[in-house]
Amino acid sequence: MVAVFGWAAGCAVAPRPMVDPGYAARAYTPLRVAVLPPDVFVVVDQVGDNDPAMSAALGQQVSAQIVHVAEQTLRARGYDVDLSARWDGIFGQDGAVLVSRDQLGGLANGVLAFANSPAGGPDATLGAPQVIAPDLAGRVGWATQSDAVLYLNVKGAVTTPGKRTASILAGVFFVVIIAAVIVALAASSKGGGNGGGSGWGHGAGGAPRAGSVARAPASGGWHGTPVGGSGSGWRGTPTTGTAAAGSGWRGAGAAPRAPVGGPVYTGGGPHIGIGIGVVVPLDGPVYTHDGSVDYDDPMFAGDELYVSMTLVSTYDGRVLWHARDNVDLEADHPEHIDQMVHAFLDTLPPALPRPR
Repeated sequence: MVAVFGWAAGCAVAPRPMVDPGYAARAYTPLRVAVLPPDVFVVVDQVGDNDPAMSAALGQQVSAQIVHVAEQTLRARGYDVDLSARWDGIFGQDGAVLVSRDQLGGLANGVLAFANSPAGGPDATLGAPQVIAPDLAGRVGWATQSDAVLYLNVKGAVTTPGKRTASILAGVFFVVIIAAVIVALAASSKGGGNGGGSGWGHGAGGAPRAGSVARAPASGGWHGTPVGGSGSGWRGTPTTGTAAAGSGWRGAGAAPRAPVGGPVYTGGGPHIGIGIGVVVPLDGPVYTHDGSVDYDDPMFAGDELYVSMTLVSTYDGRVLWHARDNVDLEADHPEHIDQMVHAFLDTLPPALPRPR
């Protein structure tokens, strides 16, 4: 009964997001959100050696589903959505590179530098402004004509039925061994009591006897122009190649004041601990974009996802909304992915009416 209760409690997704005070008070709010391709690291845990191809295929499937559900959820909350960003860059209608691969990766790593810090932990708040790579965020806003950019990072493990069965059998085996040892010790103690000095505690003669996983590739449906809806089409060709062209406020409400004196998280330099070649544990609150995750293939495996989602203003790079949590859900169940994305993004404040 305790195990069933714990399982049910773990499956309940109840993220506790942090929201910028101005955004929460509706003093200002974005109208159009650019969604970066999600970083998904997932392991299919099998008996024996795990199959990397199977893990990559599941990761690709989860990535595509996250994008689809995120777009639906954001539109349901009144936001326009742009899906033109790809990990190889953002391109104009003429094929020109508007935002490079390295710039997008730098923005993602800046978000993760914040998410992996104490300020981005599950119990933190946004009392003080947190700023992420404002120049890069502004450039993405200019290229996508968006007021905010959403980055999602998911990593976790899926246990196959065979591995679950093996874990159960191993557990039963250990229980049987422990029970046999206890019975043997009890019998030895009882027999020693009649022999006078041969058991424990009866004189000096009675002393006791002595894994790395790569990010899932972007799904085939991700590439190309934004998906459906009046807000998903390209809104004109940028007239300048500078990030400053997108720094004008386009959202509803008064333009937020640029934060002064707060920490700024950037995607460059080794000081943030994120980058190519970095290996982070799969089962822990540390996330990576360019690196990989390590899985130690435990005997008693379980299904769990570690999720981080962050909404960043393209006006000044401030964190508008952030949620980080781990949930006991199975990535190979589409309904679980739907539940996870809705549970997180449903905590976003809804969009304000369009300015006239």
